[in-house]
Amino acid sequence: METWPVTSYKKLLEGDFSDCCVIVGTRRFLCHKVILGAASEFFKRTFQPGFAEAKTGEVTLTGVTEDTFEKFRLYVYTYDRTSLNDYSNQDIIKLKECASMWMVKPLELVCEDIFQKRYPTMIYSDLLLYFEHAHHVHNMELIGKISKGLNRNIRGKSIPEPIYELSSDVFIEYLKIIKGSVTEKCRFEMVEKYVTIHGFKLNQNQRDLNKCEGHGLVNQMEKNPGELSNSIGVKNPNISDSNSVSLDSQKITSGYIMTILNLIDFTMNANEFFDGPGESKLISFEDKYNIIRKICKGTKKQNGYDQKRKRY
Repeated sequence: METWPVTSYKKLLEGDFSDCCVIVGTRRFLCHKVILGAASEFFKRTFQPGFAEAKTGEVTLTGVTEDTFEKFRLYVYTYDRTSLNDYSNQDIIKLKECASMWMVKPLELVCEDIFQKRYPTMIYSDLLLYFEHAHHVHNMELIGKISKGLNRNIRGKSIPEPIYELSSDVFIEYLKIIKGSVTEKCRFEMVEKYVTIHGFKLNQNQRDLNKCEGHGLVNQMEKNPGELSNSIGVKNPNISDSNSVSLDSQKITSGYIMTILNLIDFTMNANEFFDGPGESKLISFEDKYNIIRKICKGTKKQNGYDQKRKRY
């Protein structure tokens, strides 16, 4: 691209010959209908005759920050992709979301290309940002790719703090993909820390959890006496199906906790259970007893099998 068009159009950002204004938060961005309309189908339709914005020349945007719109405006005025190279991955994600929302395909493609180049050396916290983004836009291909990176890079390492910043629904998906890469005790500790960080007060809500005794782990194990697997869970009596818990909200409720406990395989060895879930207030005493009983039965059977092998 020639440098003079970039320089010339960049000067227009100062407001010369502007005929519209985009309001974001407390800032008013002086813009040009022809430039915004040529770049974005959204803005083209907004300034069509018959819309109030066409008469007033003002558009108020929500769901976007002032900084993100400023970066967006710089791109659609100059189409200079080199300006994006120094942006953080969080900025790139926000720009990609704006490009999708306002129908600016070239910017979407640039953001995608930057991701592809950065992915091989991307740090874990940035992988988590893209993991969340991929779920919000329902991009299954991107979810699969990021999941492999998250799963591979968590093995044998300490749990990174940014996972506790994931939204409640995406945190559930993260727990699923790292199964087998970390111990079940570790996954349980992640659950306990997550719900604590996000405001679940055990001393205030323990009564709600105790209401579920006899409806959750205990009955589930009685229904499947020969099995103890990921199907184990605690059912919230206030909902018909644990999968129906609304996960769009960041509010941590007892129902949400029952859902994520359902992902943990509690048939870990006895020492792991005693040091982890056995000391937690997230599980009732009755359920702890029944889990320990199952663990002991499994150990006894294994010891019996080993003795038989020795005889032969």
